[in-house]
Amino acid sequence: MIAHFFNLFFLCSLFFILSMGVVLAKLNIVSPPDKVWVTEEKIFLAGFVEDNQNIKKISFKGAKVILPKDGKLLFDGQTFGAILSLKEGLNKIEVSSGKDKIVLDIFFLSEKYQKRGKKVPEGFKRFYVHKDPSLISCKECHVTRRGKLDLAYVSSTPANCTTGKCHSDKGKEKYVHGPVGAKVCITCHSPHGSFYRLSLERQGQELCFACHEIKREEFNKKIIHSPVEEGCIDCHDPHESAMRFQLKGDGQTLSSLCFNCHEKELFTKKHVHGPIGTGDCIACHNPHSSNFQSLLMAPPEKGEVCFLCHTDRKEDFSMEFVHEPAVEDCSQCHDPHSSDNRFQLIMPGASLCKTCHEEISPEVFSAMNEKYFHKPVKDGNCTACHKPHSANYSSLLISAQEVLCFSCHVDLGDYIKSSRYKHGPVETGDCVACHNVHGSKYVSLLIRYFPPAFYTDYKPEYYDLCFGCHNREIAKTKFTSILTNFRDGEWNLHYLHVHRKKGRTCIACHDPHASDQAKHIRPEVPFGMWSYPIKFTLNPNGGTCVVGCHAPKSYNRLKPVNWNPDI
Repeated sequence: MIAHFFNLFFLCSLFFILSMGVVLAKLNIVSPPDKVWVTEEKIFLAGFVEDNQNIKKISFKGAKVILPKDGKLLFDGQTFGAILSLKEGLNKIEVSSGKDKIVLDIFFLSEKYQKRGKKVPEGFKRFYVHKDPSLISCKECHVTRRGKLDLAYVSSTPANCTTGKCHSDKGKEKYVHGPVGAKVCITCHSPHGSFYRLSLERQGQELCFACHEIKREEFNKKIIHSPVEEGCIDCHDPHESAMRFQLKGDGQTLSSLCFNCHEKELFTKKHVHGPIGTGDCIACHNPHSSNFQSLLMAPPEKGEVCFLCHTDRKEDFSMEFVHEPAVEDCSQCHDPHSSDNRFQLIMPGASLCKTCHEEISPEVFSAMNEKYFHKPVKDGNCTACHKPHSANYSSLLISAQEVLCFSCHVDLGDYIKSSRYKHGPVETGDCVACHNVHGSKYVSLLIRYFPPAFYTDYKPEYYDLCFGCHNREIAKTKFTSILTNFRDGEWNLHYLHVHRKKGRTCIACHDPHASDQAKHIRPEVPFGMWSYPIKFTLNPNGGTCVVGCHAPKSYNRLKPVNWNPDI
């Protein structure tokens, strides 16, 4: 265990020493490292000696010292520096002080060299240095501790690159990155050089996390925004911007940044979602990472992400019957960005409903292609009767069936409410027992055929609608003692009416909805342009009917009146 500890200590110590530069007993080179290749002809070489003696003399071989002049190197106590001019190809640079000597292999890959097909030797690593190096004193960046220059610590004195003619344009915008504002460029850039582009101290996110460590967790969720994976500078200017957080937008709206990648046309249709209209994309999306699809702030299921803003609409989604798309994802029906349709619907009206219901409710859409249309259906206005999100009534109806129907059919509703006797389906509010609410090939949207003419010859198929519930034998049997109470003795008076020379249909006598008279006898009967009243009196064993078109007629099941069957 002790041996393992010393081995680990030795490796850690060696890593620290090597990270500072190429090391010998006393002479050290900070930059550039050994076996690197560069694309700049001029490089800055910096070094120091480890003992407490100031440098007396530094010698260079294999490269031309151009600043300062030969024999007059920049000395600052134990540190030294020089600007060297490289030749194309491999440069073996020998740096010596007294008996100590270091040899560096630096490969200069110029444009001409590349065009001639020359390649970097194997084992050499790319090193990025400043293209126009300047010779500065080490004291400009490093602190003096106990009378000795400490190369491991950087001073708080600004290492300002924004003066002069090179980077003087930086730091002028409204929002400036902290290090730029503080004129401490070396927070992000190495003044000597780096293995990373632009001489950065670190690469990608790790450079930013050196200061913004608290934000690291925000970048580690299930789904990561692709610019984040590549590096923060796709969205943030590392120096300055007209927008907060140094965002690369137009200085007006956040969406201007998003439009750098995302197609603007998707967001500029006739009806625009509120956050999009104000350029506030992050109202719904996390710009860095998220555990939810499309980088949403909350799950799309059950409208959770929508309820971050639309809290007032929550009740619309929590009734007894919930529309399946509302459970799964609002974007199945609504475009979350913009649409040419009201409410940002992805398709207009019935066309949207048809995308699902043509398959799951084929009978509905086949009915819509029939001869007779319900007006809301013809107008493509499904929401006139159905709630699109949830409802307390089956089929997502806005209200109870009869209440819904009478909201348009007001006169009929008032008549039914004021009537004493109501037809069974009307009594139970079951309008669809007789009517197809979407469309029908039969007049009045009836679900089965019923003759539209007042007078018609008897055919069994003419009464399919009524005989869907009532016994069809009452129109086929001339004499009976059990099929109906509307008989004179055993003479079936239903048979009499439908089999006459001018046969009557059921609605000649009965109102299919309601009436104030027993047996739903209608209050009047039409005749051409006129209307004759009907007065029906029900007796224990029969009844009497007074109609304007003929004399009063009575019937009695026990004491027949002996109606003439041929009348």
